[in-house]
Amino acid sequence: MDPASNEVGRGPDNPARLGGVREFLPMTVVPRRRVLKAAGLAGLAVLVPPELLAACNAPESGATRRSFLVFDPHEAKVVEEATARLIPGPHDDPEEAGHPGAREANVTRYIDTMLGALMVEPPKVFAGGPFSARAGSRVDDMAKFLHLTPAQVSGWTQRLTGLREQYRQGIKSLDKIAGGDFTSLRPDKMDAILAQDPDGFMTLLFGHAIEGMYSVPEYGGNAGLVGWRDIAWVGDRQPTGFTDAQVTLSDGPDVYVPDGIGAQLITLLTTSPI
Repeated sequence: MDPASNEVGRGPDNPARLGGVREFLPMTVVPRRRVLKAAGLAGLAVLVPPELLAACNAPESGATRRSFLVFDPHEAKVVEEATARLIPGPHDDPEEAGHPGAREANVTRYIDTMLGALMVEPPKVFAGGPFSARAGSRVDDMAKFLHLTPAQVSGWTQRLTGLREQYRQGIKSLDKIAGGDFTSLRPDKMDAILAQDPDGFMTLLFGHAIEGMYSVPEYGGNAGLVGWRDIAWVGDRQPTGFTDAQVTLSDGPDVYVPDGIGAQLITLLTTSPI
């Protein structure tokens, strides 16, 4: 599966520098925790785009809203609670108010879709292309998944069979260490168990949680584009693309101003003959 877009987004904190990009995708550049501590939870709410705040306050979890391809209800709940500890949102950590986490991005659905990718037709392995309809394309190519060759089916069958077994054993390990039900524990107890990384399951889970948080939503995660909005990334921009000025600008609200050894290195790289 190749869930991530290969486009590079630009998100400086000056609205005038963004031009039409801001019109395409509302973004938040509120620094996590720092602004929260200064403004308080109530004050922070007015700084966050309404649609992102609504997504953060959604009451139902992904594990209770839908059936799954691979997970049974308990497995889905364990994965949801575990990933919510790895990437917490406002329901998991008060300091993340206004910032979605794995729960809000529906990371559990992403993981289940990945594990069951061959259980649907066409398989949810490779989203089509080149363009989605998120930036002006008349046709949403990515809404259609590509058919696989027999060799690809064989390779993905082997890979996903192994991953499904890792998840089943990993969930069992979390429950066993928890004394029966991982989801019944307090958050600090969950954290202590995950920190043990039993059989490497936390490492595996974290990698997939990151994918589900920030991948293109066609693969099941990044629900409502909350992951992209939270990091002020505009997402896949083709065929509209970016202006030369937008490509030149530094990403994010913390613009890098090179000085010292950094400036010297940049000068060396940009003036040395190839």
